Amino acid sequence: MNAHIISIGDEILIGQIVNTNAAWMAEELNQVGVHVDQIVTIADGHEAIKDAVAQAEKEADIILITGGLGPTKDDITKKALAEYFGLEMAYHEPSFNNIQTLFAQFGREPDDRYKIQAEMPVGADIMINKVGTASGMWFQKNGKVTVSMPGVPREMKYLMSKEVLPRLHEHFSTPTILHKTLLTTGKGETDLSGLLSELEDGLPENIKLAYLPNTLKGQVRLRLSARGEDEAVLQKQLDENAIKITKLLGTLVFGEGKQTLSESIGLLLKNKNATLGIAESCTGGNVAHHITLVPGCSDYFKGSVVTYANELKMKILGVKKSTLDEYGAVSEQTVKEMVLGAIQNIGVDYAVATSGIAGPGGGHPDKPVGTIWIAVGDKDKVFTKKLQLGKDRERNIQLTTTIVMNTLRRFLLDDLDVDKITSYLG
Repeated sequence: MNAHIISIGDEILIGQIVNTNAAWMAEELNQVGVHVDQIVTIADGHEAIKDAVAQAEKEADIILITGGLGPTKDDITKKALAEYFGLEMAYHEPSFNNIQTLFAQFGREPDDRYKIQAEMPVGADIMINKVGTASGMWFQKNGKVTVSMPGVPREMKYLMSKEVLPRLHEHFSTPTILHKTLLTTGKGETDLSGLLSELEDGLPENIKLAYLPNTLKGQVRLRLSARGEDEAVLQKQLDENAIKITKLLGTLVFGEGKQTLSESIGLLLKNKNATLGIAESCTGGNVAHHITLVPGCSDYFKGSVVTYANELKMKILGVKKSTLDEYGAVSEQTVKEMVLGAIQNIGVDYAVATSGIAGPGGGHPDKPVGTIWIAVGDKDKVFTKKLQLGKDRERNIQLTTTIVMNTLRRFLLDDLDVDKITSYLG
């Protein structure tokens, strides 16, 4: 069974936005046994849309379309598809009711534009989009399925997960494929594959292990996939091999599924009934941002300070002037004092600190761009580490965030292995 993905939007063609929808959809379809053999991007035009669908129907069982379902005049996908399938357009009350419900959350009432948006092709199966105003549409013709969804990633993902994938599984009797994902940080995919080589060679033929790196964050997802007929048997195989992988990798594994590093830290702090404070310089609040993405983080996170200027490091965190004069802001001594100052002044059990030269400028011969010091500690001990990253500012900030959070996690586990913490810089 194969699929074509059609992305509609001039904004994609002119490079104004990146087409992340197609990549996400392709991965999700692959996981349920649907092969994507073509991805195309087309302009917002009636004929372009109809021609693309006609061509896809010759070659694919499933055609998935995103984009062009908004309330403005350039959103023409519905009308083009209605013309292609020979259907009339009519007001669809459930779609407008959904729009009213969404607007009511903000104390608003939708205007007439949204009544136009609620007009749908009569005969299509309409999928209500509970996270947006554009409903999805499911068409069937000559054994082929064509699905139209909004281009907003959050809305597309909602419809794919809640409506499209379950319907495809039922309609086409797709094979049973189960997945289990382990989340790692501290080693790159090459090192991980070396550690897991023997296990991988011994996997049953119906189980595959995929390495999915995120080089910006310095993390690698390990996805086990099992294909077969008996779901219970497949789940047991996945669980058993996940346990084997975790034993081999130890604390390089920080979670499963969609769990984040921040969530793992939160669980550790809750188990210790402990609190956390953060003192940032070069990461500019990014560490605190990730910590506060976790619901309920107020149970353990007290607060943070971004002391970019030296005078704030001294005034708020108590970093000594003599330390800054002698060693500079980007130094082991400074981040150590930042941690101790955060523990005392924020009033927490644990603290982390970052200070460095994120780039692309500002470096010196003795401290080139990418030189970053991190520190993690409690009132009794502070662990410090120097990172030597590259010249990409965003990557330096993101990678430092991952490394300092992972260092905190290992500090809480009493498992500080310097090589494991900082080796993944590629």
